[in-house]
Amino acid sequence: MAQARAAGRGGFSAVHVWMIGFVFLWMASTVLLVWLYTDQEAIDKENQSLRSRNNDITRSKSQADRMLADIANIAIGEETDDVEVITAKVTALFERIVSDGLVEDATPFQTTTILPATTILYDEFKSQHQLRTAAEDRAGQAEIQYQELLAQHEELKTAFDNATAELKGRVDDIEANRAEYAAARDGEVDGFERSIDEIGQKSARDIQDERNKLRDEIARREELESRYSDLQAKVGELQITPGELLTLRAADGQVVESYPRQGVVYISLGRRHNLTPGLRFAVYPDTGIPPDGRAKAQIEVVQVHDLTAECNIASIDPFEVILTGDLVANPVYDPARPLRFVVVGEFDLNADGRNDIDGDQRIGSIITQWGGTVLSGISSRVDFVVAGFAPLVPSAVASDSSRLDQAGQERQRMFQRRLDAYDGAIASATELSIPILTQDVFLRFLGF
Repeated sequence: MAQARAAGRGGFSAVHVWMIGFVFLWMASTVLLVWLYTDQEAIDKENQSLRSRNNDITRSKSQADRMLADIANIAIGEETDDVEVITAKVTALFERIVSDGLVEDATPFQTTTILPATTILYDEFKSQHQLRTAAEDRAGQAEIQYQELLAQHEELKTAFDNATAELKGRVDDIEANRAEYAAARDGEVDGFERSIDEIGQKSARDIQDERNKLRDEIARREELESRYSDLQAKVGELQITPGELLTLRAADGQVVESYPRQGVVYISLGRRHNLTPGLRFAVYPDTGIPPDGRAKAQIEVVQVHDLTAECNIASIDPFEVILTGDLVANPVYDPARPLRFVVVGEFDLNADGRNDIDGDQRIGSIITQWGGTVLSGISSRVDFVVAGFAPLVPSAVASDSSRLDQAGQERQRMFQRRLDAYDGAIASATELSIPILTQDVFLRFLGF
């Protein structure tokens, strides 16, 4: 009872203990909950902070990747975030620049940064821009000059059109006058053609007559050829002294047709008479060969037929005309055989007043060139003697031979032998009745 009262009076009962414990637990749990709530809030704040930093880092990386892709697009033309790819392509470009050899100094291009390369490109662009500006200025000046020239062209074209119109008017007038002249000329031409026809018919008759004469002459020539060998023995019948000019020999042929205006003649010698192109003949009147051998014309054979030959007129004396029947002669030519010559004496072929050292050799060359033969001595087989001047003995040798030394005396004997040989040849030719031709007569016969 005492205990019950004590409890009733103010002691703690189990309920109170339980209540106190409950309050204590409640307070402890409240504190624990407050503590846990407070720590979780810090954790949440830190977690949020970490998330925020992660988001920032992610954004920075995205921005960095985007910037790297943009830089790669600028640098290599494609988007990539692989630095090694960018570096490899830049390195390959530099190696290509070096291998091509187009850039003298490729060092500035050896960089992975854009600014130096861009600076080089801009400097090059600036230089090209300056060149282009200068070219545009020149093109502008050229355009101005073109416009000026175009204006001048238009002025010239206008002047030309005016001149053409004026000229066309003059041409029309000329055409009208030409038509009148043509009508008058046609009438004159008709009359001239009638005259030509008449002349042609007369010429045809004359040519036929000449051909008939030619046939008669050819027949007479063939008859004379049979007697020619006998006449050869009488070639030297006209013997003359060495001082005279021997030209009195029979002619080789005659002119059968003559066309002086065309400079052509036909002679009665041809292929059957051993005639060759290039041979020259002197032309003489039908009265005979003059004593000095001077011909009125020289003709040259250009075309050889069977019994006739066509010749060009090489030269002709003034006031002379080659006529049908004129005689032709060449002392070197003979229709039957080559003529034989002996050349003696000294010759002055260039007419300088002095004897030529090789004058006799040149005369011999002329003879052989025209078909003749040159012999060394006089005999009955010789047909002609071509005689030059008698060898002269120098005055110093002839004046006083007693004072000459041995060499001088030998020269005197040499000169004397030459003179004796000349005199002996002339004497032998005279004795054998061999015709003697002087230098001038011989050359005249040949047309020199």
